[in-house]
Formats: sequence, structure tokens, C-alpha cells
Amino acid sequence: MSVEIDLSLPVRSDFCAVSRRNDSMGSRARWALFAGLCAVSLAMALTFTAFGAWPVLPYSVIEMGVLCWAFGWVERHAHDWERVTVSGDRIVVERARGGIRTRREFNRFWARLDVEADPRSRGVRLVLRHRGESLLLAEELPVHERAAIARDLRRALSAGSAR
Repeated sequence: MSVEIDLSLPVRSDFCAVSRRNDSMGSRARWALFAGLCAVSLAMALTFTAFGAWPVLPYSVIEMGVLCWAFGWVERHAHDWERVTVSGDRIVVERARGGIRTRREFNRFWARLDVEADPRSRGVRLVLRHRGESLLLAEELPVHERAAIARDLRRALSAGSAR
């Protein structure tokens, strides 16, 4: 499966940031690893079954099913991305998550970027607020990169209000 991301920018943008998940393995290597894990698990289960411990086999099959589900989830989200663009009086947030692509536009002058403490990761999370709505940004990025994005995005938002 090939994924194409159109990263062409508008004619003039004040800010643009693209964040992607780290897919260090790739699809082929991921499924090869899954096949190897299944082969080892099934071989061990069949060995135990041959020696009379037959209840090991159903648990091995359940284990492989759960592992297949987990690898499928990782595969579905391996190509997720998010792009935040500030251009003129608009903030455009485009996302692809699990194969579903969304695009949201906000008024630059009515939007506010909040940096909140995230108790789960002991870091910060970025929340774009606009007319009572909240949208989390840059969730795939490490904490230090999220802070840099927040700084640059705030700078771009304040530059627009200074015009």
C-alpha cells in the first residue's frame, strides 16, 4: 500500500508544520516479524501438545489472534500525519488518521493556542481553541519538539494579530 501526502503549500504561508509517526520498520518487515513470532509460538504450542499439554494450543491461537490485531492497528496508523498551516487569516489543520483524512479551518484571529500539562506523559500537549471547540495538535511528536512547534505557532499567530 502506498500513501501519498500532498505537502504542497499555499502560495504564501506564515507557518507550516508537518508531523508524522515514526515508522521505523516498514510494512514488509513488520509482517515478517509477525510471521516469525507466529511460527515460534505455534512450534512451541505443537511441541507441548505432542507431550500431552494440549491446553497450550488454544492459548497460542488466542495469542496469535491478539498479536494480529495489534500488528494490524500499528499498520493502519503507521502512515498517520498532521499538517498545521497558518496563512493569511486562516489556520488549516489537515490530518490523516487510520486512512481517514480530515481538514479543519479556523479563523486566525479568534483562535488561541494553549499549552497544557499532560499528566500521562509528564510533558505538555498543544490545544487549539476556537469558538468553544478544542483540537489537540502534534500528538505524534516528542515533548521537546512539541514545545518548539508551540513557540513557532504562537509567534505566527501573534504576527497575524500585529498586522
